[in-house]
Amino acid sequence: MSTIMEDLQVAAKQAHLINLYQANSEVVYTGYIDSLAPDGVVMDTYDDAGVQDGAVFMRYDVIDEVEMMSEDLDNMAFRLENATTERLNAVPQEPLHLDDRHNVLPQIMAQSATSQQVILLVLANNDKYLEGQVTNATAQDFSFKTFDKFNFRHNGTQDLDLSAVQIVEFRGNELLLESAFVKTDYHHEDTVKVSGQLATAATLRRAQQEHQLIAIRSADGTDMFFVGFINALNDDSVLLNLVDMTGQFGGYTLCRRSLIESVTIQSDYLQTMRGFIELNRQYELNVQPVLNNERLFDATTDLFDAVLRQAGTFNNLVHLTSENPMLPAMTGYPGTVTNGHFIFYNIDDDNQINHVGTMIELDQVVELSFGYMDAYLLEKRLKSTGNL
Repeated sequence: MSTIMEDLQVAAKQAHLINLYQANSEVVYTGYIDSLAPDGVVMDTYDDAGVQDGAVFMRYDVIDEVEMMSEDLDNMAFRLENATTERLNAVPQEPLHLDDRHNVLPQIMAQSATSQQVILLVLANNDKYLEGQVTNATAQDFSFKTFDKFNFRHNGTQDLDLSAVQIVEFRGNELLLESAFVKTDYHHEDTVKVSGQLATAATLRRAQQEHQLIAIRSADGTDMFFVGFINALNDDSVLLNLVDMTGQFGGYTLCRRSLIESVTIQSDYLQTMRGFIELNRQYELNVQPVLNNERLFDATTDLFDAVLRQAGTFNNLVHLTSENPMLPAMTGYPGTVTNGHFIFYNIDDDNQINHVGTMIELDQVVELSFGYMDAYLLEKRLKSTGNL
């Protein structure tokens, strides 16, 4: 415990960018320490694009490791600098005003009750998190009204002890959007899902004509689902302009229609996302300045061939999934497509390009994602380190 405390004190004093790891969760928080209070640490956090993304409170005994030097942190430092240079945008965030001479958790809860902002809680002995609003707070306990963006019926209020709270995320982009969304007139909608070839075909056509937000669930057993608007559609495949979890443009995904298990056209989550998209429009945040959400694609061509050729020509990264069970999903660069084959030069976990590459059949590619933030950042990082 003492070493974690010492590491936190060094990081706070020297304003180090750090990663905070937990013992029993995969979630890692990256950022700068705001305060070390008697009851825990408060850290200003950043998202994967390097954009300031609210703050987190963590009890000291939840922290497993304080990381101050690593390849991941070098990469994050690059992303933070890039976010500033390229003026990547976020929902405006108020500065924190916490008195770290006293326990800060009661202060965070009192501020949340006053502002009615949505926060995220992780409770002791619970592997699930709760999102919602603090409706009443005292020095020992608080009332919490749940907001579940996947199911609006999960909206009960419960009384909880402050001692049960291990982690609180607050003021992040998604939470600020939820805070604005819960003030709107939203109501539960039963989920409407379409499956089967004919029904799916008709639904996709209608969604394209009416510019309707949809969710496509993949049939590969991964539980992956893509949310977005249809950009191009033909008998073989569908190309989506993706919407990410904060309602911003999230790049493009092209997938074979054979990969589609179902298409959702109505759900509470889609309603939330439509709300986020509208809020982003008002904040002028619907697309980050480094991404291009205006690309048009010719549905009369083989879209897989066209996208791979373009990526090969301009040396653009793509994320590729094939139906070959021996090949994992990979991110990398395609070589020239010849006779229905191409070599794919994937990037490994250490950001090194595999220059030998893997021979892949064009017909076996079932999903391509491209033009998204992480691909842009990875490409820029590879160029800056001379790996590309």
